[in-house]
Amino acid sequence: MLMEFWENDMRSQGYGMVMTSTQVDEEAQHFYRKLGYKDCGSFTVDIPGYEQPMELLMNKAL
Repeated sequence: MLMEFWENDMRSQGYGMVMTSTQVDEEAQHFYRKLGYKDCGSFTVDIPGYEQPMELLMNKAL
């Protein structure tokens, strides 16, 4: 319900697309895909001491 509220709010403000992200080792990516989000890119942070799993970017047309 929260995602639906957010998407509707963005639509009412005139946005035609929304974007979110999650790390590839998290289950959230499956949740977003079920809501119609599609993979659109990724990036990694590989600086020693700051390494993180790849960040997956996802978008959805409104």
